[in-house]
Amino acid sequence: MRSTIGKIMMFFILCIFPLWLYAQNKAVRGVVTDNQGTPLPGVTIRVQGMNLGTMTDMNGQFTLSNVPSNGKLEVSYIGMVTQVLDIEGRSSLDVRLTEDVESLDEVVVVGYGSQKKVNLTGAVSSVDIGKVAVSRPITNLSSGLVGLASGLYVRNGSNDPGNNASLLIRGQGTLNNSSPLIIIDGVEGDISRIPPQDIENISVLKDAASSAIYGSRAANGVILITTKQGKRGKLSINYDAYYAAQKVGHLMPFVSNSVEWMELINEAAKNSKQSQIYSDKNIQLWKEHANDDPILWPNSSWNDGVFRTANTMNHNLSASGGTEKIQSFISFNYANNPGIIENTAYSRYSIRANNKMQVTPWLNVGMNLHGTLTDKERGSSNLSSMFTNSILAIPTVTVKHPDGRLGGTQNIEDSQVARSGLAYVRALSGKNVSHTFNGRFFASLTPLKGLTIDGSYNYSFYVNKLTTIPQPIDLWNFQKEMLVEKGQRVNITVTNQESRYVRNFMDLTASYEKTLWGRLTARLMLGGSQEQYVSESFSASRSGLIDPALTQLNAATGDATASGGLSDWSMRSYFGRLNLNWDERYLFEANFRRDGSSRFIGDNRWGNFPSFSAAWRISEEPFMKLLRSQWLDNLKIRVSYGSLGNNSVGNYEAIPVLGSTKYVLNNLPVVGFYQSSIANSNLTWESTSVTNVGIDWSFWKNRFSGSLDLYHKMTNDILISLPAPFVLGTAGLPKQNAAKVRNRGIELSMSWKDKIGGFGYSIATNITYNRNKVIKFKGDEASYSGTTMLKEGLPINIQYLLKVDRIVESQADLDLIQKMIENAPIDESTNKKKNPFPFGTPQLGDLLYKDMNGDGLVNLDDRVTMGHGPNPSWIYGISLSGDYKGFDASISMDGVLGIKQYFYNSYYTTQLRWSRIVNRDVANGRWYEGRTTPATYPRFVLEGDNRNFQSSDFWLEDVSFLKIRNIQLGYSLPSSIISHANLTRFRLYVGLENYFTFTKFKGMDPEVSGMNYPSMKQAVFGINLSF
Repeated sequence: MRSTIGKIMMFFILCIFPLWLYAQNKAVRGVVTDNQGTPLPGVTIRVQGMNLGTMTDMNGQFTLSNVPSNGKLEVSYIGMVTQVLDIEGRSSLDVRLTEDVESLDEVVVVGYGSQKKVNLTGAVSSVDIGKVAVSRPITNLSSGLVGLASGLYVRNGSNDPGNNASLLIRGQGTLNNSSPLIIIDGVEGDISRIPPQDIENISVLKDAASSAIYGSRAANGVILITTKQGKRGKLSINYDAYYAAQKVGHLMPFVSNSVEWMELINEAAKNSKQSQIYSDKNIQLWKEHANDDPILWPNSSWNDGVFRTANTMNHNLSASGGTEKIQSFISFNYANNPGIIENTAYSRYSIRANNKMQVTPWLNVGMNLHGTLTDKERGSSNLSSMFTNSILAIPTVTVKHPDGRLGGTQNIEDSQVARSGLAYVRALSGKNVSHTFNGRFFASLTPLKGLTIDGSYNYSFYVNKLTTIPQPIDLWNFQKEMLVEKGQRVNITVTNQESRYVRNFMDLTASYEKTLWGRLTARLMLGGSQEQYVSESFSASRSGLIDPALTQLNAATGDATASGGLSDWSMRSYFGRLNLNWDERYLFEANFRRDGSSRFIGDNRWGNFPSFSAAWRISEEPFMKLLRSQWLDNLKIRVSYGSLGNNSVGNYEAIPVLGSTKYVLNNLPVVGFYQSSIANSNLTWESTSVTNVGIDWSFWKNRFSGSLDLYHKMTNDILISLPAPFVLGTAGLPKQNAAKVRNRGIELSMSWKDKIGGFGYSIATNITYNRNKVIKFKGDEASYSGTTMLKEGLPINIQYLLKVDRIVESQADLDLIQKMIENAPIDESTNKKKNPFPFGTPQLGDLLYKDMNGDGLVNLDDRVTMGHGPNPSWIYGISLSGDYKGFDASISMDGVLGIKQYFYNSYYTTQLRWSRIVNRDVANGRWYEGRTTPATYPRFVLEGDNRNFQSSDFWLEDVSFLKIRNIQLGYSLPSSIISHANLTRFRLYVGLENYFTFTKFKGMDPEVSGMNYPSMKQAVFGINLSF
């Protein structure tokens, strides 16, 4: 495929160059002024399609030689509208440029409408995803949003192809699902199922003023995605494609020398006063064969065989055009990502057709149709098992024989269950295929001047078919040419599953706009909507599959089991919005939404969600006229307050739920029902109130623009599960409205764009600070999960750990330990001194924990809170771009600060196990007898010796990072060349994705939770063509 694309490109270039036409050249002179006739210095004058240009001098004058008499001059200046002039044989031109108010007239999509950006009273970030979509290797849209908007935190918890990144807007404001609402063309949708190339605009609604129109689902913010529509004019065809070579971004180092590894395991056994695990004779044998056939005497690393280099591709073909009456946009997208881990490939086919038609001057109709087909290999379902059990990929394991057979350990003293990670990702086969269809049918009616009635109906359908077949895995000892483990080939169970959902959504809005007294513009919108969501699932399994290559239940001969279920919910809503604009200076907006949900009953079924916002455009005041004529373009102060909701609760938690079980009647089992969950008829909405104060500005003809927001967010009546009294038996309690969380933060966005001669450049940055606090939970009672604690007065899920004082390395350290023993408090029940070290008395090479409460004992009572929870305090993004004579370059980077993660697992520990891997960094830094430099890790011990493995800050990692997310260089061929091939654009580009990460984190990837599918480094080559 690569060679074919290369030949096509070469053919284009060779065909285009002979068509170069020359015209008679001459000199052109002129002067450039603004609207007031003031000469403009530094204006760029360029002959279109040629690398020929100049700049005006201090008097606004210019002279340009060798200009084709039939050419075109492009005159551009920052803050002014670019003009293109036909020379038509003229030798003198006077040009008057007008102020570019495009940035002030920029329209931003909001809920059920759009507004001029300068007139927004809420906190909205607009994301230009177009540049990202056509030139970066992004299979999933969510991961492409990182660093592009203030307040938006994107975390790629797993980079398994096809996976969604997690999104948070303004931090975590609830103890339940904190994901924002995703609206695609007016309807809730899945961000993973839309190709980035199909998107026209993304708006991030962050405060109550902008989000309240979505009411009960907007407490976590809203991301509005608008897809491309057809435009009037001649047919335009675009083709965008890229190929990317990808490999794992960062590998954790492990001991790969088999002899050294065995000696380290023996060292741990000695420290734990246990017998030597690997005999001296066997170690000597491996030493003697150290340089022999690596298939028979391997020195493998955990990374070997697990990760590979893979080539991903993306092709997007679209067409847009139309007449005054009909406009259409159609696109086809194919994405293929084979994955850097075997058996995790993902492919997606997508087709879209957006059409609209003006039936009469007062009636417009249209439809948006979109379908996708995705195919995911089944190894992804076993990734968790792979990352959990690949600690068995020890150095003595042969990963794979050249003939394809998988190896086990080649060491007779190892556990024979040792194997490489490939054995786990190959353990499943089958199919994972999904189909989606979304159809939106809409109409817009304008019966009177200023009155518009819009209605739409949306039908969404999704089905996923999953086939799971365990695969027999054979492991070989190649020294003896015998099977270490023979995969099970009898009584294999095949499972077929199908899940589907159908969503019906319809809405109707009426809006009326009128200007009063020539100064007050009022716009009123009223509307209603209703939706229904039904999901079904079915699963059937049968044992005795006659051949692992078969996938159907009838190919099995054993017993079969089946199960299925159905769940549904519905909602009806009424909403409205009032906008008032006095003389483009004083702006006011009020929103109101009333939602009724089937998830609640009685008087709690309906919830009301209002918001109010106002803004003052100070720059439009008469007393600012002088500044407007000099450097001020826009200055606006905003304030908003509103209430939002969250119905993140099960569909049936407000009513009693029955479960099935077996009873014994007449000594026979009989199926019956019992109440598995008690109803909570008082269950109601979570309620979030948000206060926001902001300022927007743009100076120096919109070169410098930005915004600053301060927000306070309080979520009440958070739905949580409380413990059930034993008197209720096995019945569980439903969630109850019993908690409160506060979020506070600051957001800053700034950008500078300018042009110096023919060089245009821009710099943009955004910074967000956020902190949360649990205001109400369970009083003084705390909830614990692993190393985290949830308690009133603290951030959500803060770390709760022991503190480490030091690694015991000297006699002075041992004397301190002895002093603590001698000064231990007396146990009043025995009149003897208590043991101050219940975890075990520290020896040389052990950790010494701190007595934080000063009671003379080192125990779990000495745990203290650390960090600020699982989310960063600071997130930021920076982007730089420039262009000159057809060349363009860009760099984007992003990072987080103030986030810590407890990182202790079998890949990163000093507690070794028989036939388990050993981390190289830990091995190099461990304490051992005779060490002459300070140790950075405690001594090695064997499993079961837990004195150094209490949950402590020793294993607390700073996962702050800075990533240079993308570096790109492109070149667009001049129009004078490509126009002869009927091309309007021919751009080639190369780029690097995720190549540079700066962090102190000891794991594979600071963005990934624990051990999971890591980020990929990608080298990209792409092409953008337009016809």
